[in-house]
Amino acid sequence: MNVTCPTCAAADETVAVRNALLDSDRPLDPPTRELLSMPSEPGGTTGAAITLFVLAGLFGLLGLRGLFSGDGGGSSDMAYQLGYRYGAFLLAAILLGIGLTVHSDHRSRRGDTAGQWPRTYDQWQKLHQVWRATWLCRRCRAVFLPAAALRPDFAASAAVPVAQFPQWAETITRQEDRPGAPSTSG
Repeated sequence: MNVTCPTCAAADETVAVRNALLDSDRPLDPPTRELLSMPSEPGGTTGAAITLFVLAGLFGLLGLRGLFSGDGGGSSDMAYQLGYRYGAFLLAAILLGIGLTVHSDHRSRRGDTAGQWPRTYDQWQKLHQVWRATWLCRRCRAVFLPAAALRPDFAASAAVPVAQFPQWAETITRQEDRPGAPSTSG
């Protein structure tokens, strides 16, 4: 499907933003890529914290297995037997503590950007819908929404320069989200 750019009237140089970001034949330059990338979902847990939580769980299970296996470390001294039986639990606790620290640090950094939008998952979903519907004209380096992009009665938007995309997408989303506006989820 080709959509005509409202600025230069070209249809052969337009592409959906999500497809432009995936295009390996004509990759976007890094600054443009960053401007057109979808903002990350608010909340959630970082990949590093999730990895640490999973490892802590695995070591906890390994500790349970060792505890119930009945093998107490042979006739070794008491310190070795304690380490053998409970070492996996200690390692699991350390990994869990590091994971909670990483998660807490991530949340506090998000708190530092409290003025950023979107703040809720619902706002992010609506912004994501606008992002998915947005098209890029490679010729004039502008983004726009074609007619009926968000709902059947949605008028085509004017093209804006790529540099204004994040603010423009937020503005469009907030307009669609205001009370009394037709829903973008239909």
